[in-house]
Amino acid sequence: MPSLFSQRFEDVAMPIMETWLGIAVTLRSGANETASFTALSSDREYSSVEFETGLQVKVIARDWLLPASSLVIAGEEIDPTAGMLIIEGDDEYEVLPIQGRPAAEMQPDGYRWLVHTKQIKVG
Repeated sequence: MPSLFSQRFEDVAMPIMETWLGIAVTLRSGANETASFTALSSDREYSSVEFETGLQVKVIARDWLLPASSLVIAGEEIDPTAGMLIIEGDDEYEVLPIQGRPAAEMQPDGYRWLVHTKQIKVG
């Protein structure tokens, strides 16, 4: 169960952040897609090991905070998984794991998913 602080933050602060910083997106799983919803995004730098050479490299990924209540396809709430796509206008981002982290992580309060992606199509 979320803390009182988490509940208030979700009810008061998150709508303000979504209004000012939010982006309209959908989540696509195969041929199915959610209705449009507002998500927050940020570009982050992660360390990774290059497969071919074994060298440490920096990887830029776009992380998204997706409201769990908006991830509904055909009346069923879904969990984001690797291979799904986040669609922002004509741009597409593939959900994928980052070294040492899963593709999607439910946040402790249970309201939002932190989803790691890589841009695969520029509109």
